[in-house]
Amino acid sequence: MADLLFLDTEWNNDAVRELVSLALVNADATQCFYAERAPRPGAPSSFVSKVVYPLLDGGDAALSDENFGEQLRVFVASFDHPRIHFDGAIDKRQLARALTGFGTWSGEVPAWEPMLVTRQDVLDELEIYFGCRPERAARRHHAAVDAEALRAAYITIVGL
Repeated sequence: MADLLFLDTEWNNDAVRELVSLALVNADATQCFYAERAPRPGAPSSFVSKVVYPLLDGGDAALSDENFGEQLRVFVASFDHPRIHFDGAIDKRQLARALTGFGTWSGEVPAWEPMLVTRQDVLDELEIYFGCRPERAARRHHAAVDAEALRAAYITIVGL
């Protein structure tokens, strides 16, 4: 049986889409990966500067591209047949690039199955999740908060 994971990413702007942060959480929310790129990508949009950057954790979460990729590979490899759910196609591309350490790693990356969540009832539940949790809504666009919200919405509608 596949292990279900839920993914969210944040990026610097809609033109370049350089990854800023990435989070993965497992189905029962007992394991989470969260990392930010250090240094941050340049040329953030005004939205990213005003909304996303103030939410970043910094500190131990801020990793070089090489360390980011290495820690991410270890996390993904710790699951049997990971099935990674996300609500935007860009998340899949961001995860694939991050697994290579943004081009610093030329070895094998762990196998995973991409699952684009397109069910409207799940996406509607995602909005309900934030609507009922103002403290979480205030941190929307933090990758870990958004990955957890997607997990909760998916489990509520689809189950395990």
